[in-house]
Amino acid sequence: VLGLRKWQFDVWSNDVTLANYMESGGVPGRVHITKETLKCLGDHYEVEEGHGADRNNYLKDHQIQTYLIVPKESYRAHTMSKQSSSVNGNISKELRMMGHWSKMGFNDKQEPKSTEEEVNEYLIKAIDARSIDRLRLDHCKRFHLTFIKDDIERKYCHEPDPMLNVYFYCSIIIFFGIMSIQVLVFSMDRYSYWVYGVLTVTLLVSCVPVFSREDTKISNFFRAMSLKIHGRREVAQVISLCVVITVICLSYYKLTFIFYLSLTDEYSLVRPNNCKESKIINILLLLTLLALLTCAVHQFIKILFKIILLVVILVCYIASIVVLALIFDRHCEPWFLTTERFLIDVAFLVVFVVGQIMHSQQTEITRRLDFIWKLQATEEKEDMEHLQAYNRKLLANILPVHVADHFLRREKNIEEIYHEQCDKVCVMFASIPNFSEFYIELEGNNEGVECLRLLNEIIVDFDDLLALDRFRHVEKIKTTGSTYMAASGLTLDSCDTAEFGHVVAMLDYALELFKKITDVNEHSFNNFRMRIGINIGPVVAGVIGTRKPQYDIWGNAVNVASRMDSTGVMDHIQVTEDVYEIVKDRAYNLTCRGTINVKGKGTMVTYLMPGIAKEQN
Repeated sequence: VLGLRKWQFDVWSNDVTLANYMESGGVPGRVHITKETLKCLGDHYEVEEGHGADRNNYLKDHQIQTYLIVPKESYRAHTMSKQSSSVNGNISKELRMMGHWSKMGFNDKQEPKSTEEEVNEYLIKAIDARSIDRLRLDHCKRFHLTFIKDDIERKYCHEPDPMLNVYFYCSIIIFFGIMSIQVLVFSMDRYSYWVYGVLTVTLLVSCVPVFSREDTKISNFFRAMSLKIHGRREVAQVISLCVVITVICLSYYKLTFIFYLSLTDEYSLVRPNNCKESKIINILLLLTLLALLTCAVHQFIKILFKIILLVVILVCYIASIVVLALIFDRHCEPWFLTTERFLIDVAFLVVFVVGQIMHSQQTEITRRLDFIWKLQATEEKEDMEHLQAYNRKLLANILPVHVADHFLRREKNIEEIYHEQCDKVCVMFASIPNFSEFYIELEGNNEGVECLRLLNEIIVDFDDLLALDRFRHVEKIKTTGSTYMAASGLTLDSCDTAEFGHVVAMLDYALELFKKITDVNEHSFNNFRMRIGINIGPVVAGVIGTRKPQYDIWGNAVNVASRMDSTGVMDHIQVTEDVYEIVKDRAYNLTCRGTINVKGKGTMVTYLMPGIAKEQN
């Protein structure tokens, strides 16, 4: 593949050159082969002397002995092909006869998979890949549930939680609910109001930055804090821990007050005063449940921290019951909390805590797996976009931009033929006739690869010129060997029928090619010489082929431009009279060559321009 634009797979070697001359020196309707080809065919075909040297100078100079295959109604090779096809399937006759089919993977023991089998295999892999257990084991640690890869964990920590505000709203509601219960049940003093005030301020200070992200009335400081909290899970978890601890402290504050009163024999301040009618045990259970609920609300707290908080709340409840039992045994007769009631309440709370831990663990797993799926989907989307952009770039290197857009705009039938009629298209053929003399297959130049490397550099230099703005309407068509083909005016935007700017651009481009080949000669110490032919006229442009689609142009104008090159003069640009009439008033050094004989066209008047032109106006 040579050049930067219009990539096209091609082959080069002396044998390729020989095959080209075998075609031009052949006979219409006959297959023209060399002696080496005949050796590979064995006795499968009947041949006769080809006398190719009488029709082609290259074959004569290189003393190539040629043969013509004798046509028959049925070939023995064709019969063999039918017999072997039942065993080897759709293996081409050429591959079997050359003995390379087994090396290329065509084996009768290998049966191709059906489309259904391939789809089923793909679905099995996809289902296995999306298995929750498989994903958890592949990406998360067993107990901590953090991601194994640190970079994924960092991305997850920066993922905002859309429910973060809801967690804190629920915490505020539970906080004031607990406060209301304590105010209604227990007696209040000034110390209690001070404690409630401090805890309330702590809660609000923790929550206000969370709610300030989209509130324009809040100062920029709180808004920046809110963005940081929502953007980093570590910060949000610290705030959540502060809120949960504040609620826990509020839940058990009055109990510490009761303990203090019992030690000072002022237990009568506990309301109601009748021990038998006291509901403090039920109130304690309710406060504990509310504290556990607050912990459950904050779902994004890490599972390890959540377990610690839940265990602390459970221990506080058990310790409170034990201390209360001691208090009421001391001051009340009899103690109204039975052992059965105590065990039932503790068992209920233990089940509640275990269920909450399991729920939190499952929620955390689901969140992290959702993040993994989202991350994978994002990566696959980015890969798809990169691949799509690469395919577009690759397609633009195969087809012109307007043709590529035509195929990408809508669904098209693969068999549909794209073609368009273009008027006044300027066609150029630029060849390096003496490159064939430079191309030699030797061990020292890697069997000709180094020669092709230099040819690639030349074509790259030619392609680089097309990136210039003044040559934006010049379209490279293809390269054939050392011949470079380009055209301008293939679209309505590029075809200037009034001033013929696309013709001028083509002539300027041709002059730049001579400058490039001169630079190559100076740096590579070679003496490559160019010959360019240009013509203008109507052409048909289209895409041929489905497996290897190739954009090309056809028409009389193309054939004449090719003849302008083949019949041209070294180091000159040969143009037709039509091109001359368009640019004769411009500062191009065009001289009439006179009448020349053009194959298939008869005699034509042409004009020559040296490769280095004088300054233009």
